[in-house]
Amino acid sequence: MQPPSEVLEEFGAVGPAVRLDGGRGAAWRAGDLVLKPLDVLPAELDWLRRHAPAGSDDLRLSLPAPSRTGEFVVDGWTAFPVLQGEHAAGRWARIADVAWRFAEAFDGAERPPFLDERTHAWARADRLAWGEDAVEVPDDVPHLPALLAARRVAAEPSTIVHGDLTGNVLFADGLPPAVIDLTLYWRPVRYSVAIVAVDAVCFEGAPLSLLETIDPGEGFAQHLVRALVFRIATDWFNELAPDTSAVYAATVERVLDLAARGR
Repeated sequence: MQPPSEVLEEFGAVGPAVRLDGGRGAAWRAGDLVLKPLDVLPAELDWLRRHAPAGSDDLRLSLPAPSRTGEFVVDGWTAFPVLQGEHAAGRWARIADVAWRFAEAFDGAERPPFLDERTHAWARADRLAWGEDAVEVPDDVPHLPALLAARRVAAEPSTIVHGDLTGNVLFADGLPPAVIDLTLYWRPVRYSVAIVAVDAVCFEGAPLSLLETIDPGEGFAQHLVRALVFRIATDWFNELAPDTSAVYAATVERVLDLAARGR
């Protein structure tokens, strides 16, 4: 569905709207704005505008753009500025560094109340990964029972992190990295890095060794376990076909081995 002309006008978008590739296929570019249907709670947009840093030498953040009347949602549509840069597969170490910079940008922020209001599959999977939701997982769900049994305590401080960085960091010469589609969670930063590693290996052809080299510190395997639970449980909650589990098989095997060895 294309954004209506009145929505484009209200956000001050210039030029025709052109559908963008990637994501869920629902984003459109018009001039220097990207418009898409509201896919988060309105409270998330308000929180970002109140707490996100106004500017940074380390990162560029895609923050919600207000309409001419100051609203962030117009007839179910939201708008964000176009940020220069491109995603480049293979820059996983740099994206892991962005995970730390992103958390530092929100240093001092308290846990957002809207996190408890989310009911979508990603939020449910995240809570399952951290043992915050009592969900009965059938034994025939691929990989999940073994991963859940492998969890051990990961006692590290939580902060604001981005839960989907792998394809949402843009690089441009002479500019700091740009972070788009701000997907916020209240977790340890190493969990955010682990999601990058799992995504890279499962979807971007990274070697299995990345699971160990992206963060060689002790205890990282527990974050990898939770990152896999997060991704696989999201597929399960979204009722994706069971054969999607094949993309995770080798990664699950390696992570379970690392967890068993206490890495």
